[in-house]
Amino acid sequence: MVLPDEARRSVVSYLVHQGSKDAPAIVAVIERERRRLTSLLATVSQEQAEFVPSPGQWSIRDVVRHVAGTERGAARIIAELASAIAPAEPADVAGQSLAELREELREARAQLLQVVEGLGEDARLEAKHDHPFFGSLSWKEWLAFQRVHDGDHIQQIEAIQRSPLYPRA
Repeated sequence: MVLPDEARRSVVSYLVHQGSKDAPAIVAVIERERRRLTSLLATVSQEQAEFVPSPGQWSIRDVVRHVAGTERGAARIIAELASAIAPAEPADVAGQSLAELREELREARAQLLQVVEGLGEDARLEAKHDHPFFGSLSWKEWLAFQRVHDGDHIQQIEAIQRSPLYPRA
């Protein structure tokens, strides 16, 4: 993925700003975006979830699998940054139905929130972990990133749904 410098700077500025807030405020922001994602997925059928707009692109199921896996990865990064106990690795989600992936998404968020709830507000804020596009992030910035990530993939799912060949319910 290539991200224009201006967009990268904008996201980093947002993450730094959000990372200056207390954890419950950040959690409120990421939970709002997650509700948007789960609402969008609520009406998607299995057939629609498996639809691929064109070769080499992702299906909605691929997107959901990615979002859940990335969130589990973020939970491990946050735990490591804050010197907390990292959550266990999840089972492989390849081949799961959309219903199973919705549950995986819910479990990944619960795991992330469990890690965050166990941290103090100032738990090693100086510790950073590199993000491939946005540079070194603190645990609070990684937490805020979940909103950006969900939002990006909400747009991706909406684009899939606008495809002329997308199966209609």
